[in-house]
Amino acid sequence: MKRVIISLTVIVLIATATISIAHFYAVKILSSTRAYTNFEAQYAKGEKDAARHLINYIYSHDEVDYLYFKSDISISRGDSVAREALASGKDTRIARIGFLMGGNNKEDLPQLIWFFGEFKNKALFKTAIETWQQADVLVGKLNVIGATVHRNIAAGKPVDKDDIALQVSTISDNLTIKQQNFSAILGVASRMVDHYVYLLDLVIPFIILVSSALLAGIMLRKLQTSQKVIMEQNLALNSMNERIKKFAYSVTHDLRSPIASLTGLVSVLEKEKDITRLPDYTDMMRETLELQDQYIHDVLNAIRNESGQKEEICNLVELVNDIKSQNSFFADGHKVNFLSELEIWELKCNIADIKVVFNNLISNAIKYADFNKPEQWIRVKSYRKDQQCIIEIEDNGLGIKPEQKENIFKKYFMSGINKKSMGLGLYFAKQAIEDMNGTITVRSLLGKGTSFIVALPL
Repeated sequence: MKRVIISLTVIVLIATATISIAHFYAVKILSSTRAYTNFEAQYAKGEKDAARHLINYIYSHDEVDYLYFKSDISISRGDSVAREALASGKDTRIARIGFLMGGNNKEDLPQLIWFFGEFKNKALFKTAIETWQQADVLVGKLNVIGATVHRNIAAGKPVDKDDIALQVSTISDNLTIKQQNFSAILGVASRMVDHYVYLLDLVIPFIILVSSALLAGIMLRKLQTSQKVIMEQNLALNSMNERIKKFAYSVTHDLRSPIASLTGLVSVLEKEKDITRLPDYTDMMRETLELQDQYIHDVLNAIRNESGQKEEICNLVELVNDIKSQNSFFADGHKVNFLSELEIWELKCNIADIKVVFNNLISNAIKYADFNKPEQWIRVKSYRKDQQCIIEIEDNGLGIKPEQKENIFKKYFMSGINKKSMGLGLYFAKQAIEDMNGTITVRSLLGKGTSFIVALPL
């Protein structure tokens, strides 16, 4: 692809340079042919005036007519000097003097000299130069006739006026033909330049247009591909960011849950009067801390192995027991009463996600326990229904207000009872369940308790 882009760019640059150079030289050539057309007009006018004044002189013998003849013939003679200087490769200053003698505008001299030098050996202009040379021969004959007539008239010798007038007219007619041929050749050259420039103006812009269109198409495709890649990367980054947020919350939440249990044990220790029971409490605290240490170790391994999204066989009994050990006591020191009714023990799922679900649902049951009741309990059930594993986490806590049910899974929603809540637990729990292609629903009666029902595919 890179080579194609470079090739198309080079083609556009070459085509642009070509058309620029072509137009530059076309303008230069057309300017030169215009200069030569003007040169030819001056040449023809000088020759015609010289012939007319010479004929007048033959019949009038008026010296003024002869002087006009010499002045007019010098125009054509000056152009002849310029041609001979350019043809022989002499100093262009001589050619400039000759062209100025021929009555050419000094602004046209660079074009006249450049065109002659560039095209003197080209077939078309070479023919024009030969025609010019032939015309100079005729001008030379006209000049000789004029000098001879002037010498004879000045010496008082008789001259054949009609014969000389016929010779002058014949030479003038022949010069007219040569001049017309010269003009015709310049016209052909101009038309050829116009023709080729016209073709270039058709072909090269087409090449530029096609190449530019292809280049633009490639660049647009690359841009679209880049935009697609950027969008995919943004989606991946957003997804990763959400996973990181969920993971961070899960870790902090799971680290905080045992603290509540340890706080409860500390409260029990503060109230306990029987010193012989202290080892039992410290054993429970040690077990909680060991489980927490193992949890941190598992988190570090998951990060190191990048296996956070890997599915594996999860032992629900072990998982529930670990969570029960980390959440054994309420913050005020009351013992949490766990009831387990697990018919399905093993489930293929993501261990990190299932821990997020259990930790959040069980810790919520502990947070919103109703201590006005004689007993606070949490029941964990699992059973098969169709091709799904149903997990129910039920409590006899405070319950959920009816108007809050449809909002509890929303991000940052807080009921207002627990001031330490961030409103993310149930949101991330639902996210984790949906990542495992499952669903979660809730049943609750205010003042009676709450039951969360999780359905996961078997």
